[in-house]
Amino acid sequence: MIAPPSPLAFPFLLFATWITAALTVAATIRLGVMDHPGHRSSHTRPTPKGGGIGIMAAFVLAVPAGRMLHGLPPLDLPLAGLLAATTLLGAISWLDDVYQWSPLLKLAAQVAASVLVALTLPVPTGLPAMLPIPWAASFAAPVWFVLSVCCLVFMTNAVNFMDGLNGLVSGSVMLAGLAIGILATGTTLGGMALVLAAALAGFLPFNFPSARIFMGDVGSQPCGLLAGAFGLACASHPGQAAWYVVPMLLAGLIYDVLYTLARRWRNGARLMEGHREHLYQRATQSGLSPVTVTLIHWGFVLWGSVTAYTVLHGLSGTATGLLAVLLPQLAWSAFVERRMRQPTRPV
Repeated sequence: MIAPPSPLAFPFLLFATWITAALTVAATIRLGVMDHPGHRSSHTRPTPKGGGIGIMAAFVLAVPAGRMLHGLPPLDLPLAGLLAATTLLGAISWLDDVYQWSPLLKLAAQVAASVLVALTLPVPTGLPAMLPIPWAASFAAPVWFVLSVCCLVFMTNAVNFMDGLNGLVSGSVMLAGLAIGILATGTTLGGMALVLAAALAGFLPFNFPSARIFMGDVGSQPCGLLAGAFGLACASHPGQAAWYVVPMLLAGLIYDVLYTLARRWRNGARLMEGHREHLYQRATQSGLSPVTVTLIHWGFVLWGSVTAYTVLHGLSGTATGLLAVLLPQLAWSAFVERRMRQPTRPV
């Protein structure tokens, strides 16, 4: 998606994506697949889930249509791999939403989808020079493959773990997609990111500030996979390898997951056990409203967008940019932990 045949063609595609997602989400509510509150839930009454069907259906349909708008074949090998992986993971996740399958089966689906994406990714041109041992340059392709799979599985789980508060994940990924679309204007990556943002915009009014439906694993896991794929696409760009863009945009989600894992490991908790100890969950337990916590996370994405822009345009260095997105996360975790230590905090 480089140059639309008319100025209105691509905006119309985004509008159609938004409408398609919204109509499909509204239809999904009627399916009556309910998310019943449990000990790890942030909601208190049964709520429909599976709204991610609308997001993924709109995205998978719109991306090939966007290519055809520009006289290109609807699919090439990398895009076919990405859409196949997204569809596979979405289908398995939807069945898990309905039947509550084993976590090992969910992990197997994540790995399979990640392998499918990683097999079609180009190796960054600068990777061989970055390997510490000269003869290891010949192994650049398998090294990149392993790193890609690990990154994709991590991002899939990170986004899924963070999808526990109305609008937090859907809004964050939507804003990140919008930012990538602006930062990568005129590229295939930028076009796909805008399509994902439009699909999420169709879902968001049904979930924020109050939820008529949840995204479910069928939405959160493919969104995580796509976020990871966008990050790897930035890293393997033949010009400027901007590996830092997605970590800067989604620093709030990534930091929360890593901080929570480190905190639970330090406290001797079982890392594979379900819990309600994420920073965003502790923030609401300390008395902050869910809407406030969600808006704070949206602010992290907006700040990451500004920071990524400064690095991409040479206004600051990569290390400075990473520090700029890390400092608010450190301040946020310190703020939440301080509130949790207050003896008079609300239960």
